[in-house]
Amino acid sequence: MSTQMKVFASQQLGTQHAPDLSPFNWQFLAQGDSWFSLSTLKPWAASRLLDHMQFPQRTVTVNCADPGDTLAHMVDMRRDPLFFSLLAGPKEQPWNAILLSAGGNDLIDAVQVPPVDADQMPIAPHERLLLTESEWDGPLSVDKYISQDGWANFANHLTLQFKALDFIRSKSRNNRNTPIFTHTYDYATPRPSPAIAGLGPWLMPALVTYKVPMQDWDKVADAFIDKLAEITLNLGLPNVHVIDTRKSLTRAVDDSPGVSNDWENEIHPTGDGYEKMAPRYVERICSVLGIA
Repeated sequence: MSTQMKVFASQQLGTQHAPDLSPFNWQFLAQGDSWFSLSTLKPWAASRLLDHMQFPQRTVTVNCADPGDTLAHMVDMRRDPLFFSLLAGPKEQPWNAILLSAGGNDLIDAVQVPPVDADQMPIAPHERLLLTESEWDGPLSVDKYISQDGWANFANHLTLQFKALDFIRSKSRNNRNTPIFTHTYDYATPRPSPAIAGLGPWLMPALVTYKVPMQDWDKVADAFIDKLAEITLNLGLPNVHVIDTRKSLTRAVDDSPGVSNDWENEIHPTGDGYEKMAPRYVERICSVLGIA
């Protein structure tokens, strides 16, 4: 029989309300973006992936995730010193696994880089992911909209961030062999569907800015998700295990303004959507940790 994983915020540690982790067979440390956190979304809707994981033994996760966090921020010890203290610093303890949700916000940030800056100075193609209409070239495919030099820079940057995190883990006293589990994302539909608090949409405005024809929006977004997956699936880091969560969800309807199928808004799944994804994550963790 599987039991729901218990999740505690990392800020609870070291307080008078600190949770007792000792009764749990598996103890995980999590870091990530809004797919692992609740803020700015819908906490009443259990709108994070962690809340839908069930394991065959008692499992707890200490969660350091923040909405909007990029992987570059995650490996910056000044941004989240508690995470690194728990992983490889003064407060570290042995963890059975590190859970990571990363790369999605890096992609969103990079897609939103405009063709000109605030002073109306042009931004070079190698510093952005999309090409302007005058730069479109090549065969009639989505590749003509994507800056190959910009993507190469992005892929190199993201790969180095994953390697930096893995390096820090490898230098810890207790977690040098602790596996890291991360995931790909699923196919978001560019559409006028923001999160609460006025955040978003994210993809649609960028595609409008670059004058990508609407009939190609889904194809361009899918190409970015596939390219991002290719980066993580080919890191070549023995201790980093990547769960491919693509094609888990029913995509949102084009131009829909709110909740649509398995999507809460433009880039975040609903609770039911995360419910579909969670078993893939759990199965991989159990396989690596030795429980089928």
